[in-house]
Amino acid sequence: MAEKIKIGIIGLGLIGGSIEKRLALKPDLYEIKTVSKSQNRDFQLVDLKNEDIVFICSPQSEVNKILTEIALLQSKQEGAFAKTIITDVASTKKRIKDKADQLGLKNFVAGHPMAGTEKQGYESSFPELFEAAKWILDSEAPRNIILEKLITEDIGAKIEYLDVETHDKAVAATSHLPLALSVVLAKVAMNLPATKKTIGPGFKSMTRLAQGNIAMGTEIIDLNRKNINELWQDYKAEMDAFLSAYGDDLERELKVVKDKLE
Repeated sequence: MAEKIKIGIIGLGLIGGSIEKRLALKPDLYEIKTVSKSQNRDFQLVDLKNEDIVFICSPQSEVNKILTEIALLQSKQEGAFAKTIITDVASTKKRIKDKADQLGLKNFVAGHPMAGTEKQGYESSFPELFEAAKWILDSEAPRNIILEKLITEDIGAKIEYLDVETHDKAVAATSHLPLALSVVLAKVAMNLPATKKTIGPGFKSMTRLAQGNIAMGTEIIDLNRKNINELWQDYKAEMDAFLSAYGDDLERELKVVKDKLE
C-alpha cells in the first residue's frame, strides 16, 4: 500500500471544515491533522512540521502571524516544514505573499478557493463545497503536482493561475465590490419603509452577500480597500453613462452586457 499523504489544516470554519470533510472521504489516501481551538482539536502547529501539505484556513488577518510562527519553528527545529507545501485560502493575496517572501518561506503557494456560502462555521461546512469551483493559485509560485492533484482530483475544483496583484484586482471586481454594493443597497432600501412590501427574488439575490460573515466582510474590505475604491470609481462612471442612455442606446447597452455574460 502506498504511503498516505499527510495533510494539516489550520482553522476549521466553512473552508477548512469543508476541506477536512472532503479529504476524509478518502482515508486510504490522506492522513489528516487539524488545528482548531473552536473544535477542540488536540494538534498544535508544531505537530504539522512534517506534513506534506498544510492549509492555513484561519481568518486572513491571522495568516501572517501563522506564517511567522512557522518560520520561527523552522529556525528552532532542524527540518521543520522543510518539505511541507504551505498554502492559504484567504481572499486577498499580495500582503500574504509579501510576508511569506520576507520570511523566506520558499514552499509557500498563495491560494484562494472561489467557493463559499453566506453561512459560516464548521457546522455549515460540507464536502461538496468546492465541486466544480475555481481555485486560484499563484502563477509565480513553484508548481506542485501533489497539491494540484489534490485540488483537482480529490477536492473537485478547477485550478486557475494568477499572479497575486492581478488576483487582488480581479477579485475586487467579482467578489469584494459586490459585497460592498450588497451592503449599501440593503442599507439604502431599509431607509425606505415601503420596500418591505416590494422585496422580491431579485433584491434578495442582490443583498445575499450582505447577510454573510461580518468579521470576514470587514477583513475583505479593509485589506483590499484600494482596489475596491478604484473599481468603484469605474463603476460610478459606467453607471452615470448607463443612466444617461435612452431608447436604442439603452437597449444596445443591455444587449452588449447580456451577450458577454452568456
